[in-house]
Amino acid sequence: MPAFTRDIFGAFLAWETRHVSIPALNDSKYVGMSVYNVVIMCVMGAAISFVLSDKQEASFIIISSFILFCTTATLCLVFVPKIVELRRNPQGAIDKRMIRATLRPMSKRRDSTTSEMEERIREAKALNAKNRKLLLDRESEYQVGAQRAQPA
Repeated sequence: MPAFTRDIFGAFLAWETRHVSIPALNDSKYVGMSVYNVVIMCVMGAAISFVLSDKQEASFIIISSFILFCTTATLCLVFVPKIVELRRNPQGAIDKRMIRATLRPMSKRRDSTTSEMEERIREAKALNAKNRKLLLDRESEYQVGAQRAQPA
């Protein structure tokens, strides 16, 4: 698997799991900041390397420092929050109030969507009851008409 494809897949996974409510697992924002850091450093390094193409020593020093800074920042962004969490909570006890069964964020929009859906269900049930009553009335009219039409 090419490195670029792996990086894109890693960024996708970080984006999809950004709302995990378990603090020990929710490092997607740090991974996102790491990806942002790498992109910025690569763009700056490429621009400086293009400008300093005739000064090889300066270009090598600057690009090497970008690489060292970028890898150090990425490692710190990913692992320092985990170390801080481990120092804060050495037993690794998880607060049950913080855990949700879903990866989606809790929001008022979800509540309004749910109440909107419940309102639609109530309207559909009312319409269904009305149509059943109408159907029963028509069926009884049909039965009465069919009985009158039968010869005695």
